Amino acid sequence: MPVRFDLSALSRRCSAKFAFALLAAVVVITMVTFTVRARRNKRVSAVRQDAVASQPNPIRGRLHNRLALQPEANKLRRRLGQRFLAPGREVSVQTGVVTLGADRQTVRIVRSQDDDDERLTIVFGGGPPSLTWSGVDGAKSSDDSATGSLRELIERLALDSPDQFVLAQLRGASYQTIARDVRPAEAGGSDNYTGPRWDLVRVAEPSSPTQNGPQSSWRLYYINSSTGLIDKVISQEQGKTITAEISGWINQNGEMIPTRTIWKSNDQIVMELTLTNVTHNPKQ
Repeated sequence: MPVRFDLSALSRRCSAKFAFALLAAVVVITMVTFTVRARRNKRVSAVRQDAVASQPNPIRGRLHNRLALQPEANKLRRRLGQRFLAPGREVSVQTGVVTLGADRQTVRIVRSQDDDDERLTIVFGGGPPSLTWSGVDGAKSSDDSATGSLRELIERLALDSPDQFVLAQLRGASYQTIARDVRPAEAGGSDNYTGPRWDLVRVAEPSSPTQNGPQSSWRLYYINSSTGLIDKVISQEQGKTITAEISGWINQNGEMIPTRTIWKSNDQIVMELTLTNVTHNPKQ
């Protein structure tokens, strides 16, 4: 008896199997494509996150770029250390002793870099913060403008500093190189002189200062030609010439720090700061 095939049924079964196989293939291809894209997107996202994480804080980056605008300040900031080159050391905490005549007091000075200059908090004898200085508000005592000898003290601690030579440009101070490789007058024209030589840089306050601006409209910095560090700062207070002699430079964890500053008027010592400890921290 001949075997008969139902071609119509067979055709339907073959079509169903083909459709199922085709659907399965589409599903597999879709899953593979989705997985590949997901993995690629994950890798791209990770690369982008790493790139963002490796970039410096844009605000701090802009600040450090601005500190390079004045050639003399740019040269000194690179000599002083990382606190003016990269984020992470914007706040310095200094402890030591201030001597005024027969009076000696422990002092804690916190210097914090800011976008418009620097901010200082000065604490004597472990008491609460009472003296402050900033490029915007000037010298203050308990939130009131400081006057007289108190203002002089605050401005000496704030401004007769290598850090201020770098940061003064943020408040619009101008820089002028007066002379290079200068010798002291007593050296005369001797060919045997082997002592220090200086580059003299005058830093002048903005032409339209506010009432909170420093008493001295300028400061003259003596930068040692050999070391590249500041030896002396000359300014004026109420018509008096004040000389700040800076010494005791040390290298602490890559930061150059002066540990002693003596202020003189008419060759007489009027004030002294001796630092015993300095730390540098990131700004919060």
